[in-house]
Amino acid sequence: MRYALSDYLEIYVTKWDELVEEFLRHLSMTSLAVLLALVIGVPLGIFITRHKKLSAVVIAVANVMQSIPCMALLALGIPVFGIGEKLAVFMVFVYAFLPILKNTYTGIAGISPVSLEVARGIGLTRAQQLTRVELPMSGIRISAVSAVSTMTIAAFAGANGLGWFIVLGMNSRNYPLTLMGAVAASVMALALDFLLGRVEKAVTSEGLLPPDQIKKLSRTVRRRRRNVAWGLCVALIGVSVLSYAALI
Repeated sequence: MRYALSDYLEIYVTKWDELVEEFLRHLSMTSLAVLLALVIGVPLGIFITRHKKLSAVVIAVANVMQSIPCMALLALGIPVFGIGEKLAVFMVFVYAFLPILKNTYTGIAGISPVSLEVARGIGLTRAQQLTRVELPMSGIRISAVSAVSTMTIAAFAGANGLGWFIVLGMNSRNYPLTLMGAVAASVMALALDFLLGRVEKAVTSEGLLPPDQIKKLSRTVRRRRRNVAWGLCVALIGVSVLSYAALI
């Protein structure tokens, strides 16, 4: 069956309220899963850099968990979490956890001792060394963006989200509905990638950048950029929390 452009536009008019609701649901579930992965993955990644013997075991276990196919992981989680949003959040958490853990571990372990010595020499505290020199943002960015696409599979777990439009459209051969869900998920992924990219640039010390990327910005400009980036992150988390509270 062929569809005209008007059919693709009409679906946004007729399904707009549902699209906004499921967009917010998708965002809140994704944010919750990534935040859980951060809360567990970052401290664990820092811990195993201080205890080298545990690193191989912890990362091996995380690799095994992530190697389980999505549908199999959903099936394994049903006896524990049942059908619904908890199961979807658990699935995305598992797939977001490994990149955060591995990038935290490899990022901290790969920092040159000279860079750490310089950081101590200019008076940075241990917490400032961790956030400005040691702790990488790339794993968080990768996990958040990939979590958006992984969460679309949540429709098979009865959790709705944007994947619900995709699955429903495919089952009924309503391609405008499928495309609407896919476009919305793509927009969310691109927006998160842009936002976290700005945060990554704002919090990364210029001393760790290639020479051609060093702009020698003033401290005031760097602080302002950092505050704006973190403010956007806080706003994103706030919207996710309020959306989740309103939808449950």
